[in-house]
Amino acid sequence: MKINNSKNNIFIWSPMTSHVGTIMATMGMVRSLNDISKFNNKIFLINVFGEFNFLKNNKDFNLLNIFSKFNFPKTGIISKISIYLFSIFAFPWLFYLVIKHKPRIIFTCLVGYLPSLLKFFFKDLKVINSIQGYPRLNFFRSIIWKYTYKKSDCLISMTNKTRNYLIESLNLNENKIIKIDNPIISRKIKNLSNERIDDQDLYIFKKKVFCSIGRLTRQKNYLELIKGFSNFSKRNGENTNLIILGDGEDEEKLKKFIRDQNINNCFLLGFKTNPYRYLAKSELYICSSLWEEPGHTLIEAGYLNIPVLSSDCPNGPDELIQHNHNGLKYRMNNFKDLENKLIEFENLTENELFQIKINMKKLSSNFTEFYFSKKIKNYL
Repeated sequence: MKINNSKNNIFIWSPMTSHVGTIMATMGMVRSLNDISKFNNKIFLINVFGEFNFLKNNKDFNLLNIFSKFNFPKTGIISKISIYLFSIFAFPWLFYLVIKHKPRIIFTCLVGYLPSLLKFFFKDLKVINSIQGYPRLNFFRSIIWKYTYKKSDCLISMTNKTRNYLIESLNLNENKIIKIDNPIISRKIKNLSNERIDDQDLYIFKKKVFCSIGRLTRQKNYLELIKGFSNFSKRNGENTNLIILGDGEDEEKLKKFIRDQNINNCFLLGFKTNPYRYLAKSELYICSSLWEEPGHTLIEAGYLNIPVLSSDCPNGPDELIQHNHNGLKYRMNNFKDLENKLIEFENLTENELFQIKINMKKLSSNFTEFYFSKKIKNYL
C-alpha cells in the first residue's frame, strides 16, 4: 500500500506498563528530534498503556492514545503477558493511525517487531528500531525477530556487543545496525538533583550513604547487593547506610531477608518520582544487575559526579566501566568480591577518586540529546 507521507510527521512507539528507564530515553529522543530544526518535525507519541499519561499537557508532541485508560499491572508475569498481548491488540490501531497521520518515520524503543510489520503494507514508511535491552532470544523470538527486524530501515543498539550479537544471531546487514547512545542526559537532571529529599528520610543521611536505583526484580540482583553490603558493614562498622529506590515483585523477599538478618542500615525507600535528589547526596552509586543495556543510572550518576561501582554484567557495565578508570567493577554473583570492592572504594585517595569522577563525567557526555541529534540526523 502506498501512502502520501506527511513530510515531517514522526511516530514514536514504546509500549510499557511500568516506569522504567526507557521512558527517559524516549523523552530524550522526542526533544532531540524537535531540536533538529531544519526538518521541522511533528512528533506523535503513541500512548499504548498510559505510560505517557503524565505528559498529556506537554507541547513537544501530540499524544495518540490506545489503551491509555486501562489500569494494567505494573510488575510480575501478568504485566509481561499484558505487554505482549495488548501490544498485538494495538496493532490494528497503529495501522489506522499510520493511514490517518501519514508519518514519514516511526521510531520504536520497545516491542519493535510490530511496527516493523508495517513495512509489508507501507513501502515508503521508514522504520527505525532502537533496541533498548539486551536481546534474550529463545527459538520463538528468534524467528519473529528475523522475520520482522530485517524489514527495518535501521536498528540502533546501545552497545557494540549487542550490535555484533544481532548481526550474528539474526543474520542482519551490519550496515543497518548502528550504535548510538540513548539521549538521557539533560540539564533537567541537575535541576532535579538540587531538590530536597523527603523529610522522613533525612535521618538516613546523617551517615554516609551508598545508593542503588531500579525495580526490585531478579535482574537487579539486590539480594547480592544487600549481602555484600552487610558483610562490608560488619567489617567496617555501621557508619554507612544503603538505600535502594524502586518497587517490584521482589520487595517482600528483600524485606524479609533484611529482617531475618537483622540488618539495620539498609533501607528500601520505594519508588521515587525524583530519585536524583537522593543520588546526588550519596557517596557511591552501586549497580548489582545481572544484565543491563546500557545501565542508565550508571550514566546519570557519572553526570552528577557520583562514583559508581558495578557488577561486570553484560552488556553495558562490562563494556562501559573500566575498573579504577571511570568506576569500580566486581565479579557478578560474588558478594565477597563486592564486599572487597567496597573496601577498595573506601581506601581510594582523594586524587584517585577525583580522576574516576572526571573520566565518568566524560563518558556521560556521549548520552546527551545534542549528541543523539548529531548522530541520528543522517538517518532522517
